[in-house]
Amino acid sequence: MNAKMYPDKKNLYRLPYSMNDNPIGWIEATDICNIKCKGCYRLIIGEGHKPVEKIKEEILFLKKWRNCDNITLAGGEPVLHPDILEIVSFITSLKMKTVILTNGYALNDKMLKDFKDAGLLGWSFHIDITQTRPEFQKKKIASEKDLNDLRLKFARMIKKYGFYSHFGITVTADNLREIPDFIRWALDNIMLVNGISLIIYRGMPVMPGVEYFARDKKVDVNLGNLGYTVDAEEYKKIYIKSEDVYAVIKEHFPDYEAMGYLGGTIDHTSFKWLWGTLFANTKGKTFGAMSKRTLELAQAVYHYTHGTYLVYPKRRIGRMIFIMSLIDPLVRKAFWKYLKYCLGNPVRFFYPMKSLGIGMVQAPDMREDGQIDMCDDCPDMCVFEGRLINSCRLDECRIFGDLLHIHIDKEVVNQQLKEKKTEGVGVE
Repeated sequence: MNAKMYPDKKNLYRLPYSMNDNPIGWIEATDICNIKCKGCYRLIIGEGHKPVEKIKEEILFLKKWRNCDNITLAGGEPVLHPDILEIVSFITSLKMKTVILTNGYALNDKMLKDFKDAGLLGWSFHIDITQTRPEFQKKKIASEKDLNDLRLKFARMIKKYGFYSHFGITVTADNLREIPDFIRWALDNIMLVNGISLIIYRGMPVMPGVEYFARDKKVDVNLGNLGYTVDAEEYKKIYIKSEDVYAVIKEHFPDYEAMGYLGGTIDHTSFKWLWGTLFANTKGKTFGAMSKRTLELAQAVYHYTHGTYLVYPKRRIGRMIFIMSLIDPLVRKAFWKYLKYCLGNPVRFFYPMKSLGIGMVQAPDMREDGQIDMCDDCPDMCVFEGRLINSCRLDECRIFGDLLHIHIDKEVVNQQLKEKKTEGVGVE
């Protein structure tokens, strides 16, 4: 990879999160869903809708032990929970924000109005080609671009009520090169879209040489009894990393810069969370990004004034961001580019400008010694039996009673992977 395309940690702000001071709390409201997604972290195992009183207990636990700025409601499809409005109102009463992760199918105008009245901040839509959506039955869906009309439908629907708007896709080897098309769609609709996430697909291998244990007892992990188990052939194809995604973005959008990150719990080279921005106007013209200086200042000031770290800002910053050019060299560079652009045609001063957040999340990596490299101080932690658990591995606890531990016979595994060199299993 070209060194210029590789993020450098010295230019990034290590987000100041910890287990006990983290802006996000994660609630699994239900395991019921109306579609299926490849690599989904949540299986339907018969638990159904979590009782509302238990959900409230978990919210209070997260407020006390996480110091949350926001509660993310996930599932399953959380909108299907019969008490979802009561849950949102409860979070609002505790002076926290709420964002709902959704596929969008259950939404309608009346529901959106009710959610607005309950104090919901926004929606994060998961729409990509890895899903089994009804649209796939109606017309041929061959690429991520074929889903842009559907994304736009939901973006317009929630814009009417002033919601925060976020869209995410699962990144695989099959759609890695389509990421620029997804970003271009977001830029073309920047007045409707606040941010996007690129969730990098990973999997836990089911193959000879890999054994799983829960509470020191060997357990039988088969294909399909966890949503993210894969066979050897698939495992060889999914070693995409956040740096690979970053390189694709930089190749097509050189104005983009990452500004913040979270590393791994084991691998010191990991970029588990990588976050940056792009400034653009309504004509799709990009100008630059913020550096770690602006992010660090924003987090410090917000924590000082609100007592929590910031996530999902309620207001979008337009041209006012150029005030930060006084201390931020990247914003200064963007400001001069913007000024030159507008002086070429003064009408351009009247084009609205916004920032688009672009984040990457790299899921757990299984190392050659069986350890799992997680997100250091993971934001997306939920409650299981009175303790905090990474939400991406909650199903291990639901099905096997605890997080899985892994024993690897390196020689057998390397034979399965045909000596393929990777950053995880199969390393020399």
